[in-house]
Parts: sequence; C-alpha cells; structure tokens
Amino acid sequence: MKNITDEQKIYELSLIWKEAEYNFAFWHKFDKSFNWDEEYKKALERVLKTKNIYEYYKELMRFVALLKDGHTGVWLPKEVINSDEYFSTIPLLVQFIDNEYVITNVDVSIKDIVKRYSIIRMIDGIPTKKYIKENIYPYIWHEKEDSCAYQTIAYLFRGPLNSNVELLLEDNGVEYNVILTRTNKKIQYYYPQVKFSSEPLTTIYDSKSHMIQMTNDGITIITIPSMMNDELGEEIFKNYELLKNAKGYIIDIRNNGGGNSNNADHVASLFIGNSFRTDNAYHPIHIGAYKAWGKYNKVNEMTEEEFKQQYGDNPFYEKIYKICNHVYYEHNDSDTEIQDVPGKLDGPIVILSSAYTASAAENFINVMKYNTNAIIIGSASFGSTGQPLMYELESGGGFRICTRRSLALDGSEFINYGFKPDIECCLSIDDLKTNADSVMKKALETIREKIH
Repeated sequence: MKNITDEQKIYELSLIWKEAEYNFAFWHKFDKSFNWDEEYKKALERVLKTKNIYEYYKELMRFVALLKDGHTGVWLPKEVINSDEYFSTIPLLVQFIDNEYVITNVDVSIKDIVKRYSIIRMIDGIPTKKYIKENIYPYIWHEKEDSCAYQTIAYLFRGPLNSNVELLLEDNGVEYNVILTRTNKKIQYYYPQVKFSSEPLTTIYDSKSHMIQMTNDGITIITIPSMMNDELGEEIFKNYELLKNAKGYIIDIRNNGGGNSNNADHVASLFIGNSFRTDNAYHPIHIGAYKAWGKYNKVNEMTEEEFKQQYGDNPFYEKIYKICNHVYYEHNDSDTEIQDVPGKLDGPIVILSSAYTASAAENFINVMKYNTNAIIIGSASFGSTGQPLMYELESGGGFRICTRRSLALDGSEFINYGFKPDIECCLSIDDLKTNADSVMKKALETIREKIH
C-alpha cells in the first residue's frame, strides 16, 4: 500500500491538532495532566515512522481517540477499506448482546463449523474483551461499550486476505475451537434475518422516513429509522389524521443514529405544540488577547485553587483563566418554533431507546423527556451528540471535531453516558432465538396500564 510524504503527514496531523485546540467542545473533561501539545508531539513522532497510509491513519485515529468523544473521530480512505491486505475479514455476523459478542449469522461455507448464537470467548488465544481493549480501543471512541460495539465489530477481525483467526466459542455452556480464514468475498448468510415480533400489527403507512403500525386495541407504533430524511416532518404532519385517534403512542427510535434535529423537532411538535424548549448547549470561544494576558500573568500555569487565592471572583481574570483552560463558552438556551403543526396528539407516550439511539435521535429524547410525560423504555442511548466540524483530507480519509457541548435540558450531562431509560429492558439472546421483541412487549404492557 502506498505511503505519503512526510510533509503531508505533518500538515494533516497539524490540521487535526489545530482544529481540536480551538474548536473542541469538551476540554473541561480533562485535568491539567492531559497535555494536548505533548500528545501532538508524540503523535508526530509516530506518524513520521509509518510505512504506508494504513499505518498512518491508525496513528491519526489513535491521536483523535484521546479526546474521548463519540462525535469526534477519523475515517479511513476508501483504498484502505477496500484493501485485501488490511480489511479482509472472516465470514460471520457478530452482535453485542447480553454484554457479550455473539455470532448471529454465518456464511454458508461455515454453517457446519460455527454454531449460531455462539459467544466469542477468545480471539487468537486472548480473552475477547482484553483483545478489544488492546487492539481496537486505542483507535476509537470507547467510553460506552455497548454504544461503540458496532464500530468495534467493524474492526474486530480485519486483516490480510487468507490469513487465519482462531476463536474459542461457547454454545450452551460448551466451549469449542474453530480456525477461520479471512476472505474478501461477499458473505452469503445461511440463516434468514431475524424479524422481531411482539403481537400482530397492522401497517397503515410505510415510507423511507417512518412507518406507522396499529395494534388491535388502538395503540399506534411509529418507527423512525433516521432523523436524516428531510421528508420526515412533512410526511408525518400529513399523517396526523391517521394518528390523532390512537389511544397511546410508541415511538421506536432504537436503531435511529440521528441526522437533522429539525426533523426530530417536527415529530416532537405533534406531542408538544408549535413552540418548545429544545436547546441547552455551550459553544467554545477563544479570544487571543485574553490568552496573551493570561500567559503574561502566568494565569495559564495556575491550578484553580491558586487562581482563586490570587484573583478571587474578579470576572475579568476569571474570563482570562477560562480561555487559557479552554472552558470559556457561549451558552445557547433556546426554544424552537415549528410552523403549520396540524394538531396535538393526546395519550400516553412511550419512546423506545437503545445504545444505537444517537445524535439527533438523542436530541429528540431530550426534548420529549422534558416537555412531555413520555416514558423511556429500553437501554441508555448512545451518549453523543453535537455539531461536528468536518474535514476531508488530501490523503483520502477525513476527521471530525465536535464543537458543541450539549447538556440535557435539566442541566445534567449525558455525553458518554446516554439518557437512562425509565424502564430498562434489552433484547437478549433468547429474544433472537425466538424472534421475540421483549422491549416492544414491555412498551405495550406499559401503555395498556395507562389506558385501561
């Protein structure tokens, strides 16, 4: 695989350093023992030793992963992703379930070797979670294990074409070993895709933006796969007549990775009204003169306690201190106004959440949680939102830096934690085996308790 010039490596790494230095929203998370400049110098030494673009991008990923944010990261060039040398993989499907990495489907070529729903206990002789900690986590955001599992799985078995991976698997308490060979062929899955069900439902609307289903006793289920579709608001407004007579509402955003929060606000307006509070966020501000004054007075070298002893509550010097420590922000606390809302839907509301409910979908939970009586059922959401500053790099990949520190509307933190559900309920391996949607079942039970 090709290499790039040292000059280009230095420039691209420096661009990442610069944009994070001045625009990253979460410097408040770090104490003074974390020195971004020193980490930059370490990364510079490593990138100059890389022999090809794959090794180079791994070092960029390692550098950015230090920022510990789910909306901050590096993506690889297509030539790396399409490389047989680095991105071939073994032919099976893995999911993170019951806090384990579980094989949920296999290629037809290994159907007699690997048992479905086997738990991966070891990879190449190393316990699975130790292997992930040592080989995957240094390069990706990993502060919330279930949320980053999809990215972990994407990198888990990557390697050279025709090389082998040894797995220790467990099926119903019995362990067995397999050796699988990495391939670049498209996987032909042996088992049909799991189609979860809870009870018979009637589909009354289905488009790319959302699906509406109805139970026999008048409960409406609205499934929204993404907040990216800009037709969502207009289409769901047109469906108001289909929705208004329901006895209760379940909004399923378990697999919604986000998109545009304005689209999410349109959905929320049907349950709140045309005007409501949506935002509680901080945007970093840098003013060069204040940093200069801080350096001249050595404020930048002070601990918070030393600063308080010398300057007390002096607002001018407090601003200097905050700018020198990357924690001076503009606060945005605002309402939104949605035009032409067709009406307000009344009835109990349940929102289904999972570790993959992210970004604008989390903003939707934030709005609904604090403007309605919606009950959240499922697992804690992804734990990351914000406005990323995005760059394409000349070497083929790119990076993004989160510029917006979002809080819950009550002021609490949810970044790297997610919004906790009111009722915790997760899909299990047994659910997969029986095609049962235990989370939806719990949601229906909860709604029925409210309406009967």
